[in-house]
Amino acid sequence: MILKSIRLKNFRKFKDSFIEFPDGVTGVVGLNGVGKSTIFEAVAWSLYGPVAARTATDQIKRVGASPSEPCWVELEFIFDENTYHIVREMSGKNLSASGSATINGKLAANGAEPLSRFIHKKLGMDWKSFYTSIFAKQKELNTLSSMNPGERRQLILRMLGINAVDDIISEIRSDTKEKKNLVEKLGADLVDEHGTDKITQYSQEIENQQKKQKELSQRMEEQKKHHRKIEEDLSKIKKDCETKKLSYEKLCTTTEQLEGKKSKYEKKQRLENDIRTLEKTLHERQHLYEKQKENLTVFKNLDKDLQTFDQQQETNNTLIQTMGKKQEQNATILHRLRDDIKELSTKKHRIEIMGPQAKCPTCERILGEQQKKLLVAYTEELTKKNNEAQRLNEEAKKLQMEHERISREKQALQKKGIYLRSQVVEREKHQSSLRHTTEETQRENRQLESMNKELKTIGAVVFDEKQYQLIRVHVGEAYKIYQETLTKLDNVKERHQEITVGLKEQEGKKNLISQAIKTFEKNIEEQQKIIKKLQSERTDAQRLSMLSEVMDSYRTYLISQIRPTLSAHASELFDELTDGKYSQIELDEDYNLLVYDQGLPYSIERFSGGEEDLANLCIRLAISEIITERAGSVFQFIILDEIFGSQDQIRKQNIIRALNSFSSKFRQIFLITHVDDIKHFTEHTMMVSEDESGISTIQIE
Repeated sequence: MILKSIRLKNFRKFKDSFIEFPDGVTGVVGLNGVGKSTIFEAVAWSLYGPVAARTATDQIKRVGASPSEPCWVELEFIFDENTYHIVREMSGKNLSASGSATINGKLAANGAEPLSRFIHKKLGMDWKSFYTSIFAKQKELNTLSSMNPGERRQLILRMLGINAVDDIISEIRSDTKEKKNLVEKLGADLVDEHGTDKITQYSQEIENQQKKQKELSQRMEEQKKHHRKIEEDLSKIKKDCETKKLSYEKLCTTTEQLEGKKSKYEKKQRLENDIRTLEKTLHERQHLYEKQKENLTVFKNLDKDLQTFDQQQETNNTLIQTMGKKQEQNATILHRLRDDIKELSTKKHRIEIMGPQAKCPTCERILGEQQKKLLVAYTEELTKKNNEAQRLNEEAKKLQMEHERISREKQALQKKGIYLRSQVVEREKHQSSLRHTTEETQRENRQLESMNKELKTIGAVVFDEKQYQLIRVHVGEAYKIYQETLTKLDNVKERHQEITVGLKEQEGKKNLISQAIKTFEKNIEEQQKIIKKLQSERTDAQRLSMLSEVMDSYRTYLISQIRPTLSAHASELFDELTDGKYSQIELDEDYNLLVYDQGLPYSIERFSGGEEDLANLCIRLAISEIITERAGSVFQFIILDEIFGSQDQIRKQNIIRALNSFSSKFRQIFLITHVDDIKHFTEHTMMVSEDESGISTIQIE
């Protein structure tokens, strides 16, 4: 597997970044926390989904990205000489997952889960094995160094996948234990708490139940004979009871007929009495009607009087209005005339006082003879005005007298109106009584007609009271005899029911016995099945025990081959990285790390921290190499995360030089480091940086 390119969209700190992966040794350089490891986490996430991420799903999408922006990774790689194009995406507020895979442009998987299963099947390993194969971290190297031998042994075996064999062996042992427990349980199911064989017990129970069944059948046969005798008696009593019933019902029918005649007879008598009463009531009501009609003659001219009254009242109102207007006009003229007289009197008096030598107030000439003329004119005008005022006063008195007369007429008319309205009310009372009398007469006539019709329908009725009473006595006697027969029938039925119930109970017991026999027979069949299953489970348990022994031997063989192989691969790397100073490195039987110096093995604690880190790195690279070889060289790239640790400058150069020569095993080697000067020693450099807004970018140098 060779990585070709990757695009990260809103993944972790990357907003939109694209990388083409070169061959050879590539340094991935940047400050801590800028997202160097995120690039390769994105590779694993695109292949295996959320399980390969180091955080929860909701923490993968870039902080600051809007809900409408998707988070996706697009990866392209070469595998088995085919080009794979992988896309995995999360979108929407709920981060809905989707994914797809194409091989040479043809769709191979569609959907998030199908994509994960497809990659797992194609690469032949899960995400944990994938990480172990391609990712070597400084903390893993530190862990290898700080662990005791037993823990180191378990870690190495787990990284190499030997724990899968342990899991299989554990499952086989668990299955073996379950089989043995099942065999023990099945054996216990074949006997009771006293150790007695259950099949023998069930067979004995069947014999006992069959004996009870035979005895019960004999008792049932005797009861059936008695039951048949009771049924014969019951049949006879039923016939006798039916005869008594028919006799009683016949008398009841005759009684019903007589009661019908009696009812008609009594009804006819009631109708005749009611008709006579109603005819008398109608006669009296007719007399009342004539009297009420006569009383209404008093009001025959009332409508005419009302009409005349309305006309008189309207005329009177008109006269009052006219008179009021005349009086108002007269008063207005008289008031104006009096003002004129007063004004003339004032002018005349002023002229008289002034005398003939005075000047005219209007033209300022001496009055002279003109004074006398003015006085004569004023006197004549005053006389005329006074006469007119006297005439108006006399006319006002006449108008007042006429107004008083008309007002008296109005009062008389008001009294007459009150009287006429009382007459209208009285007439309405008489008319209402007359209408009521008429309606009641009509209703009673209809009622009388209906009664006569009903009486005619009944016709002649003949009823004999003595015969009716005699029949009633016979009915009572027949009913008593019928009830006595019914009581006898009930007693026989009760005995019949008791025997019937008894037979059903016996039949039920017989069925229970039959069912018990079937149950015991079924139990015997179940026991026989258990015996067959017990034989099968014993065989399976023996086979599992044999398989467990084989797997133990296989595990021992694998472990025996791991140390020499791991030591050989690690020694080759260690020799190159130390320029031949240390030619061999190995793990002893307790997985202690030994380094050969001039042909003699020494514990790793004897050497410097840098040499110890280098030895652990060689062991870790050897593990990846073994896994890759075992998978048929599936991965031709490896990622080394902060592996330099305490290495000095020369040792770092040696490590990079050795890694360059390591291209026969790994076509692509990626060194993740925060050490900036490492870029001077690698073929390619990916510079990862973060801007002020927290967005990371990648630049290849």
